[in-house]
Amino acid sequence: MRAVTFILLFCIAFTVCAAQSGESLRLLARSHEKVIEPGLSGSEWRWVREHRKIRLAVWEPMMPPYDITTGLNDYGGINADFTGLVAENLGLEIEVVRYPTYDDALSALRAGKADFMPQAGGSQQKQGLMLSVPYSDNIPVEVVNTDASPDEPVKRIAVSPVYSSSDVLARYPGAVIVNFSSTRHALEALAFRKIDLFFSDAITARYLASQSNLSNLSIRPVADTFEASGFSFAAMPKMAVWIAILNKMLTALPENAGVEIHRRWSGGIPLSLSEEPPRYTSLEHKWIKEHSRIRVAVAQDNAPIAFFNERGQLRGILADLLTALRLRTGFTFEIRRYPSQAAAFRAINRGEAELIAGVTQEGIWQEDLLTTRTWLYNSWVMVGRALPGKEALQPRVVSLRGEAPDGWLGRQNSGQTAKVDTWWQGFNSVVKDKNDMMVVPLIIANAQLTRKEFASLKILASIDAEPLRFAFGASRQAWPLITILNKALINIPPEDLHALTRGSNTGNAFASVSTSALSITWLVTFTAAGLVLLALVAGWIYRRRRIRQARIRKLIQTLRAAKHRAERARRGKSAFLATMSHEIRTPVSAIIGMLELVMKRPDHAPQNPQSIRVAWDAAQSLLLLIGNILDVERMASGRLVLRPERASLRNLIEGTVSQFEGLAAQKSLKLLLEMDTALKGDVLIDVMRFRQIVTNLLGNAIKFTDHGQVMLRAQPQWQDGEFMLLELAIADTGEGIDAATQQRLFQPFSQGESRTRAQGSGLGLYICRQLADMMEGDLTLNSVQGEGTTVTVTLRLPVMAALPEKEAGHAVPSGKRAALTIMVVDDNPVGRMLLTQQLEWLGHAVTQYDSPKMLIERLATRQPDVVITDCNMPEMSGYALSRIINERYPDVTVFGMTADARESVRDEAREAGMRDCIFKPVTLVALENLLAPLAPSKKSPDALPCSITLPPALLDGEHLATFLDLQITVLEETLRDIALWRKDPGIPLKDALHRLRGGIQLLGMPALEARCLEQEQAADSGGIRQLEEDILVLRSVLQRWRETGLQPGETVLQQNEDGRTA
Repeated sequence: MRAVTFILLFCIAFTVCAAQSGESLRLLARSHEKVIEPGLSGSEWRWVREHRKIRLAVWEPMMPPYDITTGLNDYGGINADFTGLVAENLGLEIEVVRYPTYDDALSALRAGKADFMPQAGGSQQKQGLMLSVPYSDNIPVEVVNTDASPDEPVKRIAVSPVYSSSDVLARYPGAVIVNFSSTRHALEALAFRKIDLFFSDAITARYLASQSNLSNLSIRPVADTFEASGFSFAAMPKMAVWIAILNKMLTALPENAGVEIHRRWSGGIPLSLSEEPPRYTSLEHKWIKEHSRIRVAVAQDNAPIAFFNERGQLRGILADLLTALRLRTGFTFEIRRYPSQAAAFRAINRGEAELIAGVTQEGIWQEDLLTTRTWLYNSWVMVGRALPGKEALQPRVVSLRGEAPDGWLGRQNSGQTAKVDTWWQGFNSVVKDKNDMMVVPLIIANAQLTRKEFASLKILASIDAEPLRFAFGASRQAWPLITILNKALINIPPEDLHALTRGSNTGNAFASVSTSALSITWLVTFTAAGLVLLALVAGWIYRRRRIRQARIRKLIQTLRAAKHRAERARRGKSAFLATMSHEIRTPVSAIIGMLELVMKRPDHAPQNPQSIRVAWDAAQSLLLLIGNILDVERMASGRLVLRPERASLRNLIEGTVSQFEGLAAQKSLKLLLEMDTALKGDVLIDVMRFRQIVTNLLGNAIKFTDHGQVMLRAQPQWQDGEFMLLELAIADTGEGIDAATQQRLFQPFSQGESRTRAQGSGLGLYICRQLADMMEGDLTLNSVQGEGTTVTVTLRLPVMAALPEKEAGHAVPSGKRAALTIMVVDDNPVGRMLLTQQLEWLGHAVTQYDSPKMLIERLATRQPDVVITDCNMPEMSGYALSRIINERYPDVTVFGMTADARESVRDEAREAGMRDCIFKPVTLVALENLLAPLAPSKKSPDALPCSITLPPALLDGEHLATFLDLQITVLEETLRDIALWRKDPGIPLKDALHRLRGGIQLLGMPALEARCLEQEQAADSGGIRQLEEDILVLRSVLQRWRETGLQPGETVLQQNEDGRTA
């Protein structure tokens, strides 16, 4: 007894252990598709290399077509095909482990005995599993028995395990759930009326119904929205990296891979939904909801298009097509059977049906009905007796009423044309010799001629007429139905529609019959002809299929190439954004941080100058980066233009190199310049772009050299009277660059690797090579790791003839520039204030305005030397303002100012009459160079020195500051009084001018004092305007003296050749 008990316990324990360990299966994947770039990160590829074998948990019962065990140990189906594609592209081995139940599989997943499971959804997510992106759509459908009445209540239902029984049961009040061991058993129970409805996903239901030949089952979409997520892979949270890898792999799979897998498991009849369902308008959705049941008029005896079996059910191509339309529209089609097409058309006209099917477009149009798009084309043929009799001169032809090639019939020399209501009547009239032949579609003829009663007939010949087009028809009041069906028909893939018509063109409602009535001779003839025709058709189909497959492969290759190009562009964009984010944030962070420290510290803190210098350097680097980006954009669009000018090559090189002496000294590097003595004279060169090349290369050399030296060697390779080939070689003793990095250095945003120093934007070398190419030269790089790098630039430059000595030696000292009266207009207060302070620092008299209209009003009474205007203002653009000024005041020079640094903007400014346009940010050097060529248009007093002699007591620092503040205050008060006087000349100016004259006496300016006395005694508008301009100049001089502490030592207003001051 004890032994028996022990044996039983051992068997139970063995069974439990076997259930927990599971049964190993071999993955049988039928799809093979290469993924070029899955987009995995480095850490994800490392994870794949460390996990060469991944375990997939599946469970009983299997759910075809998702899991199928075709052999003893094979695991196939949709799940296996997608898993195989992922494994093949990652180089992984998938171990499939089958467990007795789902709970066992879930336990194995939690215990770490399996890694992931397929066909998961919301319920698995609620159980704490992570889901991948769906690899298969989960479209819920209702499967019903066609023998059941549509009005019968649903009492017993079965639910697929992928759905929640409680959620489904809520849709059918009063119904009960009937459980089955598998989906196949549930469908069989429905076919035998054991249950009323089966709730399943579309792919499973369609596959099993077709494979089991359950012809009395009908699949219909769920009437309203039922939330159901697609099927995904699932794993425990600790396998999050694997889920991320699955997501990228499934996303990277070509679209045709998923389509091919689902077509493979569609169950034979291609009724699968397309990747995207039809898109209906709100009106169409409303119409579908209000007209969910559509009555369809169908003529009987129309095989293989439409026929009825012994139970009165519709079969044939039309039945399969209506099933496909039902899945795409949600309509329930109620079939109405009529003895003839004429009766079916009468039913439509009487309102007994909404739709007529199985007829041609020509017949529909003759009844003045609306028609859908064509779903089948077919040729016309002539059917006559197989045994030839006496040939009639005028054969009697019979055709179906409303369905005949009337054009062809009218051209024939026929004795008479009879009309019949059904195809059977026509064939029968030919058999009984009432007619000689019948005009009939080929698809109908092939099916009808299999009947025993028509064995004496055969297809005589084809008809040279337009093929007939089968379509659906509806009354004009039901036009929304036509538009809905058109969208649904377009949604059926063409290859599916062709396969559907081919698969149904068998006439399988009629049994094959013996042809003993025919002679053996004719039987052999018919057989041979049929075999030949079959071979020709098969060959034609095979050839067309090969052509179509070749086109599809070419299209797929084109799409893959386009995808790869888009992916490369996306990666390039990502690299650009990442680089620019880093390169922009770094200087901006320095600017904000340093200025914040300056604001927090006391005004005269010793660290403030250094902080401001750091912020200024950061702003310069940011400006350089923006300039490089704009240069790259201009180069890409072909809009970068060189602007050559005469320049001394030796001075240009020396001046550029000298800027790096301080930077080299900071790193204890020797900066050497070696120039050939033959480099003398002037050349025609774009100075700014040449400096850009040398600055980039020298900056890189110093940046990546820690010890030793940096040398620039300049020499002409050859020179004639017109051109010179200049060679610049920048050599350093830095760490060098490996060969692989050198290959990509001249691409945008590419840079070498350095762990010890900050990287740049990767644009410098690319821009330098492009600029060298534009100057008819080249740029090469030679580097050895550990020894250093040499960059060689060659430029072809025009040589300029030497200038006459007098002209060459003539120059205007920069310190002798005359002060200008300038009006600034900008709607931005910060920009306006900055420009005003910069101009005043340069010694100019500035008046600022915040709108162009105010400036125009001021110009009516006073014209300055220069107007500087912002180009883009809301009230009036700078271009429009420039045109007005040029028209009214041609002597006033106008400059534009904008942040849009495109050359086209500069061209637009010049077309508007501006002398030039400067781009923000504007520096003091740029402003000085811009205004240097101009001479003031208004003359200042002939004796207004800036070398002002004050009593020694006033030259003391504290006293001087107080004195200057008082003088500036008096000048500003006088300017305000003059402005009031302009509005009302009755206001006396004598007191204000007397007060002003007292201060001018202390400054030692007799000419200005005399003019002030003249206007004090008798003011006039011309004299006051001149005095106002002199006051503005004097205020600017005193303000600069107050800010810098430097006493003016030279005259601001120079003397012209005629002795007048300017």
